[in-house]
Amino acid sequence: MPPRFEPCCYLTLVLRMRDPWPRIGVGAMPLSRTPYQSSEELAARTAVLHAAFDAGFTVVDTADVYAPSADTVGHNERIVGEAVRAWSGPRESLFVLTKNGLRREGDHWWRDNSRDWMLQAAERSAESLGFIPDCAAVHRLNREQSWDECVSALCEARDSGLTKSIGLSNVTAGELQRAWEISGGSIVLVENEHSPRRRDDQSVIDFCGEHGIAYLPWSPLGGGADAAHLGEIYPQFALVAAAHDTTAQVIALAWLSALGERVIPIPGFSRIDSVWASAAAHDVRLSPQEVATLTAVAPGAGSVFPD
Repeated sequence: MPPRFEPCCYLTLVLRMRDPWPRIGVGAMPLSRTPYQSSEELAARTAVLHAAFDAGFTVVDTADVYAPSADTVGHNERIVGEAVRAWSGPRESLFVLTKNGLRREGDHWWRDNSRDWMLQAAERSAESLGFIPDCAAVHRLNREQSWDECVSALCEARDSGLTKSIGLSNVTAGELQRAWEISGGSIVLVENEHSPRRRDDQSVIDFCGEHGIAYLPWSPLGGGADAAHLGEIYPQFALVAAAHDTTAQVIALAWLSALGERVIPIPGFSRIDSVWASAAAHDVRLSPQEVATLTAVAPGAGSVFPD
């Protein structure tokens, strides 16, 4: 039987992380686009995470299905687990989030938020990581299944010691409100898409701010090939970047961080150079007028949520 962790609020559990509150986290998914074939390849991937941790990106996001194929589920969790164990810094300064609730078989993906699957997946995630995660979240909702059962299963996983806290991903404001009620106010984070591409999640951000919940914007640079061309697609970000002598990508991260004290964007990295480039966002302080200008920019096309 794994050790039991008493439920507690985010501030009590997580503010053992570096002070001040981390402005940026790291999404580990890009490190599992292809399998690693040797210990040297694994070491190269963990080195990217070590660079991120050293740069102050102390929140790391993974998921059981981040894997090159259906038969390597847990791949990304194993990379994250190795990186955390091998890092020279203190384990207590890191916060590891994993996600469950998606299933893969061959090329077929589907969502399973049932109690049995959520508990089985939570147990496997802890095994893949090699430690109890700081948070386990539902990854994608199956809205034909019971949301109450799913949230209750997350609470059961936490209460049985499979995770230290619980969170949500890809939820609406109504779903967040209901989960908050079911969990007795113990949701510690929400991970939703929010970026120059998508800006219609303000009600969720507001709820998180009012209740002390961390909000993690995924795909914070707009996703895919758009991230490299952010300044061309959204010229206002390029104009603000010129005023700060930096890049549009750095400004996007700084803008998201400025949306609330517990907003932590989680860009994904596959190269150490990208970590160092993004770290510049730590030192950028946007004026209220700049934040308002960027927030007013019309969103782009291609958002994959809600669905």
